[in-house]
Amino acid sequence: MGRLAVRLAIQSALQAGNLTYVGTVFPARPTIMDEEAYYQTMSGTATQESAAGSSCVVVVNLPGQDKRMRRADTGRSAVNDTNIHPVVLELFFASSGGEAIAAQQDYDAVVDSIVTFVRNNQTMSAPATVWSAGEYTAGVTHNQSQPYTSADGLTILIDGTVRFDAWEWIVGSGV
Repeated sequence: MGRLAVRLAIQSALQAGNLTYVGTVFPARPTIMDEEAYYQTMSGTATQESAAGSSCVVVVNLPGQDKRMRRADTGRSAVNDTNIHPVVLELFFASSGGEAIAAQQDYDAVVDSIVTFVRNNQTMSAPATVWSAGEYTAGVTHNQSQPYTSADGLTILIDGTVRFDAWEWIVGSGV
């Protein structure tokens, strides 16, 4: 259990989820560089995957502050805790079809499929690791950038994020 297990569970579940137009799902940022170069690199990856239409590359991030706290008074030697991890899925979408409305509709289909997947698979297919995802007050939220085109003007690009919390429930002795 812990951050690594939660991150890998989310990545594995999304990759296996057969989500609309979703290609590669990275468990973390595959490269570290300044933000502008990072967005260009990831958009380029999505563009390569969209050769026949639309594709989205997803990056699993666990930014911010995790919060582990006792949930039941079980005594000092026993544990009954939650560990709550904020999750941000970075979306890098590319459409080589050249149609702005069609690209937006394909992007919307990506987001709809991810949100539906998270809400229908609250354990991220790993119930021993993820107790709950996308529930409670955090819910599942989405944010989208304005669409733009690649340098050659042939590919429509849209960046976005999907946010939710992933909870672990840790029970045992001295865990």
